[in-house]
Amino acid sequence: MVLVAPSPLVPDAATDDGTRSEVPGVPSGRDLLALLRGDHAARPSFDPGLAGGVRAWLEDAAFETASVRAERAGSLMLGARQILGTATTHDTTDVAPRLVDRLVHALFRQLVFGCRIEDPLGDGLDALRAAGDEETVRGVAALGGPARAALGTTLDRHIAHLSALVPRFAPGWMPRTDDYVAIPLAGGAVVLHGVFDLLVGIPQSGTASLCALGLSTGGPWPRERRTLHFLALLELLRTGTPPFRVALLESATGRYGVEDISEEHLRAMAAHVAGWLGRSDTCA
Repeated sequence: MVLVAPSPLVPDAATDDGTRSEVPGVPSGRDLLALLRGDHAARPSFDPGLAGGVRAWLEDAAFETASVRAERAGSLMLGARQILGTATTHDTTDVAPRLVDRLVHALFRQLVFGCRIEDPLGDGLDALRAAGDEETVRGVAALGGPARAALGTTLDRHIAHLSALVPRFAPGWMPRTDDYVAIPLAGGAVVLHGVFDLLVGIPQSGTASLCALGLSTGGPWPRERRTLHFLALLELLRTGTPPFRVALLESATGRYGVEDISEEHLRAMAAHVAGWLGRSDTCA
């Protein structure tokens, strides 16, 4: 069930004249937080046997793939980019989008934990240096004056939107960023992997209790949404229960969408992954 569709833009987004259309005195992040929390009694339930059935399905497909690969071939590492054809900003030869993406994600992590961003470009570079991402830091340093100024202006817009959108999570929500998931199949011959930009909630055995937030710096909305469904499938395989709700934040425009994860989403994504593994060119 889609709780908030991405179009039309939610009130948090900038209007045509560039002004902000926020409700006075009510941070927009509160709206998103309320949607993520929802009604506990109305949260979707999942078949306890779903995870086992989906894993068996994917194991069969992975073993077929492994059986026709070279014996000494390493693990086939498959993420959303390969499985869904989701080319990201990292795949383009245009330098600026890649730099924006890295910087925005670094600043998003700071916003999640309550940091105040006063100089987006400077703070972003400091965060990347601390994370050891010297490649992006050098990329920014190599820009000429006009290009660096344009990067700063673009970054200011992204962070203004995220500053309004990102909720203030209480410690009890256990927010964790860059949560990496790797699911080995066929004895490790195939590995499905991905990274949650943000997971919140306390894991509970047998109960879907997590929410996942994805951050897009400008990719096509349907593509980014399917990536969240792929990550939900990975979480199902990792813990036995998927996130019950996902949200997608688009920093370039300030819009967001929220939806419940259903068994239909998970089965459809599992079918897509199994079909992809069965393609003749997968084993090349």
